Amino acid sequence: MRPFLAAAGVFLLLAGCTGPKLYSGLKLPPTPVLTIQTFYGVVDFAYIRVRNEPLPDAALVTMLRSGAIVEIVTSSSNEETIEGKTDRWYQIQFQGRRGWVFGSYLKIFDSLDKARNAAKGGPDKADQAIPAEKK
Repeated sequence: MRPFLAAAGVFLLLAGCTGPKLYSGLKLPPTPVLTIQTFYGVVDFAYIRVRNEPLPDAALVTMLRSGAIVEIVTSSSNEETIEGKTDRWYQIQFQGRRGWVFGSYLKIFDSLDKARNAAKGGPDKADQAIPAEKK
């Protein structure tokens, strides 16, 4: 019985070493490239309050002057009406601080260059802002 097992073992060993097999690989469909779009806002009011939560009476983080450029981090999922203006709250980042501002006091842009141009009062300031329905 032992010689039979030894012969079977040698046969299996040699059968597994018949030569290199070319692996053709697994074919996967192309994966779409993930793109992240960063939006910027320009303060469009004399002074606005940056709050620690998206609520009108939330604690104050800082104040921003007209023309300040902020990075938009996210926005609230629903709109609110405050002082007769309806918009979303936007979480922003400005000089290392994060907070929330009400959207009616921001002009939103899809590039930093457009935001800088608007902050300087560039000629196409109104044309470059993203309409409210696309925000």
